[in-house]
Amino acid sequence: MIMISTSETARRGTLGRFCGGAALLAGLVASGGAAVVGTATASTAGTAGPRAGTSQTGTGTGRLPVKAIERTLQADGHVSGSGVLEVDIDRKDLHVTGGHPRVRFKDGFQIQHELFFQSLGHGKAILNGDLALRPREIQPVIDAFIAHGLTFQAQHQHLYDLRPMVWFLHFRAVGDPIRLAGAARAVIGVTSTPLPQHAPPKPKTPLPVGRLARILGGDATVGDNGIVTVTVPRTDRIRLGGVVVDPDLGVSSSVQFQPLKRGGAAVVPDFSMTAKETQPVISVMRHRHWEVGCLYNQETTEFPQLYFSHMYRVGDPVALARQIREGLDRTATKHA
Repeated sequence: MIMISTSETARRGTLGRFCGGAALLAGLVASGGAAVVGTATASTAGTAGPRAGTSQTGTGTGRLPVKAIERTLQADGHVSGSGVLEVDIDRKDLHVTGGHPRVRFKDGFQIQHELFFQSLGHGKAILNGDLALRPREIQPVIDAFIAHGLTFQAQHQHLYDLRPMVWFLHFRAVGDPIRLAGAARAVIGVTSTPLPQHAPPKPKTPLPVGRLARILGGDATVGDNGIVTVTVPRTDRIRLGGVVVDPDLGVSSSVQFQPLKRGGAAVVPDFSMTAKETQPVISVMRHRHWEVGCLYNQETTEFPQLYFSHMYRVGDPVALARQIREGLDRTATKHA
């Protein structure tokens, strides 16, 4: 899905926003536009920004063939201000409910494949991603990882009471970015994920996007069904398989808000933490009555080793964002 992007302009500036020899897949996927909103003020909403599908410079190391990656995956993506391409592919076929109180998770909320590409220069990229799977898809996907030279990194649940239950498998690889995309597409092909997927042309939400971004201190995007995602980057240096990775390569904290009736929202933060940060964060969030859904590693050969915890609560989105910020303040993130 393509998303309207809210950028923390003071930190990032202008928003630009796996190996195997799989062949390029036929079919062209249209790339949608992105609009930029400054987190410091909502008055800049609607300012035209770079389009997804255009090549952007990745941390000064080179350019990603964004359009070719999107065509191969049969899904649209968006490029962050630091040049990382994110492609989210919804599991529109699963119709999941979860949480207390129980909520129907709409398309774009939690149950999706997430693929992140970062240019390494000289025609190479690193891919870091995870797939949302039904139990019967897990072993075929692991076999496909092996067949296509992708490093299998983790297998876990995010929330413990989903119906149907969904598992998440993480993987990574380094190589030619189009071949990486081809390998990822081949793995997704062993699941029942519906493709192609197109972006909503002008996604809207009843939620206060700019305010949520400012409270949390991150970049906000609006996707399908008015779902808002705020990514809050870590400020320490992360190596993955010996490669220094951008915080946008799926190793930072993120928070999703699904609009509900009467101004409420179902909210799921995914905290990115070092070992010494886990207990302070979980203590703060449990004190605020958040359900802790999991605690796990999602990458191998990572330094420092990061732990991730998805949590769940329903309520006023602004009040809940403030509580999440209390947890984020216990981690290495830029203050709001």
